[in-house]
Amino acid sequence: MITRFLFGHIILVVAGMAMLADASPLSAAPVEMDVLSILMQDRDVAAGEQADSAASPNDAAVDSSPAYGTAGSHRWLIGGMLGSDLGDEKMAYVSGGFEWFAIEDFSIGIQADLGWVGQDAGADAALFGLGVMMRWHFLRYENWTMYGELGIGLAYATEPVRPSGSRLNFTPQAGVGFSFDLGEDARLLVGIGWYHFSNARTTPTNLGVDAIALTGLVSIPF
Repeated sequence: MITRFLFGHIILVVAGMAMLADASPLSAAPVEMDVLSILMQDRDVAAGEQADSAASPNDAAVDSSPAYGTAGSHRWLIGGMLGSDLGDEKMAYVSGGFEWFAIEDFSIGIQADLGWVGQDAGADAALFGLGVMMRWHFLRYENWTMYGELGIGLAYATEPVRPSGSRLNFTPQAGVGFSFDLGEDARLLVGIGWYHFSNARTTPTNLGVDAIALTGLVSIPF
């Protein structure tokens, strides 16, 4: 392209010089101006092509991550939960998982928990859990949303939860919360809700726990 550009300019310059040599003094100036105009137009065209080619990589690098809550998008979640029945039982978990927005503003996810259960009336226990969570962001603004959530899971504790209870328990839960834009496509989710812990009468004793739970999660796309 550059060779063709230079060759065309050389031909124009030579032709212009020949015309100037044959022209009268009165016609020399207009011919010279025509040649200069053509050269300047070609220079502007070449500069425009270079600018377009330089802009293309930047255009391709524009972030294409979908907006939070877009149908079909998926995200990692990491965080934790603090809970208490305002009596004998206390809980603290760290959690990790992922969620998929099946439709706009509604997600289904899987969450794993690793935690501790403190019992005033019995031995403390380590806990391992796995559950399914659903969230609906029913109120949306530019930088935050409000959501409701429901979940169900299964948890195993190293000691019976309540001394006369069982080690294996179901963990239904429900709550409400808010998500906030942290920038760089990250979101902070904070919520409050009800957390239940019982064996659903799969053993002779079913002394469940009903706790108030505070949750916090950071959500990032993948």
